[in-house]
Amino acid sequence: MKRIKIVLTAIFLCLVLSSGAFANDATAQTDLNRFQIFAKGWVTKLNRSHIKGIQHMEIRPNEDGSYLARYHAIDPASVTCIVKKTSSKRKGLVGLLKYIETVYESIGSSPATARQSNFKAVKRTRITEIFSNSGKGWR
Repeated sequence: MKRIKIVLTAIFLCLVLSSGAFANDATAQTDLNRFQIFAKGWVTKLNRSHIKGIQHMEIRPNEDGSYLARYHAIDPASVTCIVKKTSSKRKGLVGLLKYIETVYESIGSSPATARQSNFKAVKRTRITEIFSNSGKGWR
């Protein structure tokens, strides 16, 4: 009878302790989901307002008389998000947003044809941005 009590107590403790782990997993997933939503909006905003983005395409003449059109863009498919808890006494989160910024170029006989020609990726840069959240949203 005493052994059964010990076994039942052990099983009960395992269930109680593991349910906390599931709650932590659910909280971590919720934090990640919220950061991913924030990151998607952030990348959209960056693409829209980038000083060298498609709306502000650089067009310059080449020595041979042709024109070079160039712009930068972030591929939303390249975005990855990581969320970690901070080690501070106050509860807080750190979010890592990683993405690839690509430079596209096109050549044409005039500025208009350079702007409308097929663009090719000529340079890719991996970028990591760090955000924090202390309960007031991501910044």
